[in-house]
Amino acid sequence: MSYKVQKIQRIWRRRGILGVLHFFYQNAASHIKNKISYQQWLEKNTLSQQHILTARQQIAQWQIQPKFSIIMPVYNVEAKWLTQAIESVRNQIYSNWELCIADDASTESHIYEILTHYSQLDSRIKVVFRTENGHISAASNSALELATGDYIALLDHDDELAINALFENAQLINRYPEADFIYSDEDKIDSKGKRFSPCFKPDWSPEYFYSCMYTCHLGVYRTSIVREIGGFRSEYNGSQDYDLVLRFIEKTKNIFHIPKILYHWRSISASAASGSQAKPWAYTAGRKALESMLERSIYPGRVEETPNPGIYRVRRDIIGNPLVSIIIPSAGATVNTASGSLCLLENCIRSVQQMSTYRNFEIIVVDGYDIPDATLEKLFSLGVELVRCAEPFNFSMRINRGAAKAKGQFLLLLNDDTEVITSDWLESMLELAQQTEIGAVGAKLLFPDGRLQHVGVMILEGNPCHAFYGFDNEQSGYFCSNIVNRNYLAVTAACLMMRQEVFQLLGGLDEAFPLNYNDVDLCLKAHQAGYRNVVTPYAQLIHYESASRQKGLKPGEWNQLNHKWKNYFDKLGTDPYYNPNLSLKAPNFELF
Repeated sequence: MSYKVQKIQRIWRRRGILGVLHFFYQNAASHIKNKISYQQWLEKNTLSQQHILTARQQIAQWQIQPKFSIIMPVYNVEAKWLTQAIESVRNQIYSNWELCIADDASTESHIYEILTHYSQLDSRIKVVFRTENGHISAASNSALELATGDYIALLDHDDELAINALFENAQLINRYPEADFIYSDEDKIDSKGKRFSPCFKPDWSPEYFYSCMYTCHLGVYRTSIVREIGGFRSEYNGSQDYDLVLRFIEKTKNIFHIPKILYHWRSISASAASGSQAKPWAYTAGRKALESMLERSIYPGRVEETPNPGIYRVRRDIIGNPLVSIIIPSAGATVNTASGSLCLLENCIRSVQQMSTYRNFEIIVVDGYDIPDATLEKLFSLGVELVRCAEPFNFSMRINRGAAKAKGQFLLLLNDDTEVITSDWLESMLELAQQTEIGAVGAKLLFPDGRLQHVGVMILEGNPCHAFYGFDNEQSGYFCSNIVNRNYLAVTAACLMMRQEVFQLLGGLDEAFPLNYNDVDLCLKAHQAGYRNVVTPYAQLIHYESASRQKGLKPGEWNQLNHKWKNYFDKLGTDPYYNPNLSLKAPNFELF
């Protein structure tokens, strides 16, 4: 049974026929809206002749004039696409480039004619004709042998570079000479030259990259490092660029993103841009590339395929059997449900005890002497440790009190109005939280009806916003952002895991934020300290949001957060995990 059919069945079971219809409507409406929005965006963002003239004036003033070697393997491509690809290089605003072409023993006669013509027309175009067909990695390595530039850029034989592609990269290098790896945004282009399906990417997001090769086009790499790691490897044909970058990023942290569309990926039947079934072997190669990465990693593990081709789940082995201290601040509140009164705290702890396949945990409940005696008796029978706090409810204070009593190497902050629904939720969070570069790890939280409550927090113009808030959980999200491990500036403390040592290093939760933004503040402290924060959609909980306390902000909370972090927000400019081309009105990865 196909994944799509299974998805529809899940929606049917949970929300009935109206839910299925709403899902189809939301998908169709979103597709149409994005299609129209992109054409409007193109009208506003097309380079004018004045822009091009200004760019050329800037080039003359640069101290660094990097040379780009554009690597293009060729094999039996249609003449018009090959010609357009070459012309897109020759039309570049920035002129210090060489086009290194390796023909992989093409059998179509027009290939030799076109390549010979251009090599004679422009001295910057170098061509080698291979005598045997060796496929894309071998051809790319042959082209690489011709390269004399400081950086290489990869161009497929039927795609096109934007006219400002090399200019934007050279400009960034003048600003950041240490840059080793630069990637940019991209779109697709059809046989009639119409552009569509833009991919506006986040800044460097390692966990997202281990889920899919999102950096893709245009990729620009320092030539010396490409040669140091041995270039392309034929055993990964189809995902040879993924394998290259997985090895490349082990040599450098100098990774930069240009949030501009600099590459047009041709969508024709033979191209991977036409759909997931065009080159199925590429996804097998992608998995092999990730498996090879894990063999080299200090955090080994395994790769699991997902129902979405080209999307992977990297599972890291958990080191040892560490104790996880689950800290739950609570007042023992109850809510009314269709089946009667429900004690949220009991329901939360019961789900942890019954669902969790990882068993080395302790549960610490922090209350204000307000949990009913009958509930306390049940908690004690479950082996729960109780910490009492006489002060008025302050989420941060109660978490800090619980952390002070915790014996675990890992802390898990957990709201009492949550319910675990995935059995390996602790493993899914632990395998990330154990990595020394990772700070906070968040989970996917759902409303009881299956809509999304939390899958990451973005900060747009100083406003913390939940990504895809209220969307159906079955939607994949913008380029699968809802279904893969992904980095965000912040995650919610309703379910947040962090190493105890990092929590203490950061000073715990700031008790000046008693109700809201304490989690955002903690995550910003982690990010400022050099850690990256992650959301894993594989740890899922139902969140009866704010059922145990009053909703809404208290006076001054937002101003307090922005005053504390103003300088850091100014330094960041925009949220690094949300592309500046996307709308700031709502965190839904839409253009307008």
